[in-house]
Amino acid sequence: MDRLAQHRILKFLGIGVIAFAVDAIAFQTAMSLFSASPYVARVFSFVVATTAAWWMNRTFTFSDAENTRLDLQWAKFFAANIIGGGVNYLMFALALSALPFAKTYPLLALAIGSASGAAFNYTAYKRYVFRTGATSKSS
Repeated sequence: MDRLAQHRILKFLGIGVIAFAVDAIAFQTAMSLFSASPYVARVFSFVVATTAAWWMNRTFTFSDAENTRLDLQWAKFFAANIIGGGVNYLMFALALSALPFAKTYPLLALAIGSASGAAFNYTAYKRYVFRTGATSKSS
């Protein structure tokens, strides 16, 4: 793995931590302020965190990506996240239903779900959403 790829992965992971914090805050907010169930709160927090992650990855991780219309790039990013988000949500729901500690602490189920989609998302972002000259040559 070359230096650029290592640097990009570190940025992606750092943004993932920040996006997780955004996700957790939105999740707790939906449950606390709107009395949403954990399942509804998770859908809300996913949309909020995905939008924040798109902006941060566009700005920092893949700043050398081809210049694409923002609305199209966000739509591609969101589409790429649907698959990763499906895995994320499935693991979240399984953790909530199968792990007693996750029922008591739903943020742990949120963490399990979030971690499950990270590798898929990075690959999708690199190859599909934020294509660069380096990505095109290595694909």
